[in-house]
Amino acid sequence: MSESGLRVRLLSYLELNPTIIACWDSLGERALEPNAFLSPCFVMPALRHLCSETDVQKTVLLFVDRPTSEGFDIVGAGIFFQLRAGLRLPFPCLKSFLSVHSYLSGFLLDRDHGEVAVRAIFDFLCNSRPRWHGVDFPCMYSDGTQAELVFRVAREFGCTWHELTRSTRAVFVPAEGGDTYLQANLSARSFKKLRQARARLERKGKVEWRALFGTEVMEANVESFLDLEHMGWKGKEGVSLRSSPSHVAFFQEMVDGFRRTNRLFFTELMVDGTVIASTSNLVSGGVGFAFKIGWHPDYADVSPGRLNELAFVQEVNGPCRDLSYIDSGAEEGSFIEQIWSGRRTLTYGTFSLSTTGEVALQFYDRLRSCKAGLEKIWERTQHLLSSKVT
Repeated sequence: MSESGLRVRLLSYLELNPTIIACWDSLGERALEPNAFLSPCFVMPALRHLCSETDVQKTVLLFVDRPTSEGFDIVGAGIFFQLRAGLRLPFPCLKSFLSVHSYLSGFLLDRDHGEVAVRAIFDFLCNSRPRWHGVDFPCMYSDGTQAELVFRVAREFGCTWHELTRSTRAVFVPAEGGDTYLQANLSARSFKKLRQARARLERKGKVEWRALFGTEVMEANVESFLDLEHMGWKGKEGVSLRSSPSHVAFFQEMVDGFRRTNRLFFTELMVDGTVIASTSNLVSGGVGFAFKIGWHPDYADVSPGRLNELAFVQEVNGPCRDLSYIDSGAEEGSFIEQIWSGRRTLTYGTFSLSTTGEVALQFYDRLRSCKAGLEKIWERTQHLLSSKVT
């Protein structure tokens, strides 16, 4: 029990019970920084279907409990893999949970008890026995209130952040949607091309668009999405969900968990009643998280995936309009950046948790710096040699 009266627990997957899972799920809905990819509705199906037995055994769930008159609330959480050594840290360390289908890692912190919760977490991580020497976060927001809090508290505990990469991700605020938003963010040429594509699609048949929320998403919509996501290059390269029975099982179970709690929405673009483009999206704590998209390659000439996104921005309504924002989950350079103008900043790096960890990470940083310097020298040398030849 910490000085703040909070209790930190480290549990294995097998130690979870319905009460803990319910408290964990509740935390996600009142989180300072919502993250659907850390929800039990996502993590548990991922551990069951996407992770090896060895990875499940290495998984630990860190919970910060606050006593209440009825028992306890969970006010902080982190899900980690325990590693004997990491790529940059040749000592025992932790890596924040990130499955093959996750787009965001980090902590879940109660918005009313965030500071005491994150202090309890770092106090535990820095003084645990046996000792971990670092904690790796592959994809975490580096902007916003929670990031500011986490980095400040980490510094106070002497935990230095060693960043590997930084990137931005497109986000969309539904309340800003509509034609005015599109005209402000799309170039006149791009807007004209998309309108022409829509006109060509309308010549093929009756075009309809819809958004389905929560329990409106039926099994037929899920199967249609899986079929569309499997078409084209994803299916050919074996990276679609439908390419693996275990990934299909994960998606179906994950969708069912979010659907039953009305924290899910699909969008569909149809021609004569046939779905030709679909998106699956998750909701947590009033924030949306785009998951995956699918579209029919027979309609590639009219860019059905883009038309689906365009219709969503134009016609966004219902529960979606009340979302604070929607995280696209897309990499830099994705087409969604042409439509969604908002941006969040992501970071990938490691917190040192001990003097040993700090020394090792500093050594790795110096090696990276030397490697980058040598690569620049090599590039300049090659350029000079080629100039002399010509």
